[in-house]
Amino acid sequence: MSNALVVKPLPMASISASSTVSGYDASYVANDHMGVVWKSAAGAASRTITVDMGADVVIDTALLLGCTGADASWTLKVEAATAAQGSAFPAGSWAGAVQTFLAGTAMPVSGRGRALWLAPASPPPASRYWRFTIGGLGTGAATVGRLVLGRKIQLERNFQFGAAFGVRDLGVTDFSVNGVLLRRRGKKLRSIGISFGAVKRDEVEAKVSPLIEDVGVSEPIAIILDPDTHEQRQNRIWFGPLVGDLGTTWAKPGGFEWRASLVSLD
Repeated sequence: MSNALVVKPLPMASISASSTVSGYDASYVANDHMGVVWKSAAGAASRTITVDMGADVVIDTALLLGCTGADASWTLKVEAATAAQGSAFPAGSWAGAVQTFLAGTAMPVSGRGRALWLAPASPPPASRYWRFTIGGLGTGAATVGRLVLGRKIQLERNFQFGAAFGVRDLGVTDFSVNGVLLRRRGKKLRSIGISFGAVKRDEVEAKVSPLIEDVGVSEPIAIILDPDTHEQRQNRIWFGPLVGDLGTTWAKPGGFEWRASLVSLD
């Protein structure tokens, strides 16, 4: 088991796709409304999403979330090109190996697949243009609800036991005065609460505090509980806003505690 990853999405200057169905624009992969998705037309074996970051940036983690219809036949390839190389991805630009699209074989209850790309040992350089090729579609369509590109925070010491996993049920159940069940069903969002109990002071100052001061409770982040390859890795990914206490506690002379609680949008 590897230490958990925390990823703040970087802003994207523009997004295009090789195919888009009317009403499902490629730019939708940058918003946080998981039901507002990019969708390609059917009929081609592969489709691409190309992101212009506006400038050369280092990216070591990518998540594709809310991928309805994704199955074991889908593949993912990531390419990167610097501003100097241009958006045509010429010879000499970085190209990663083709990998299985889904992060794990165990599908989420929602049925919407999740993909995870982690930079390999020979990572791409800081690049402006990033292309994601979804293959193995057959005659189907590709759907992506959210694309998260960023740099991972992986603290030296992992979270401690006592991690909590649950559901935020947005429905309401009550009873009438005659004992009749009154029920309004709502979405059920996964939640997670973990505590990093021994965070070094320099990690708090350089990584944790800047993160929580930036995102607050309104901007989502991703938490990958364990990035190691595993059949359950799709279900070890959360993406949503932080809730509860956003601070850190100077718990002992050599360490801080950071409690990260999150309600997942996906």
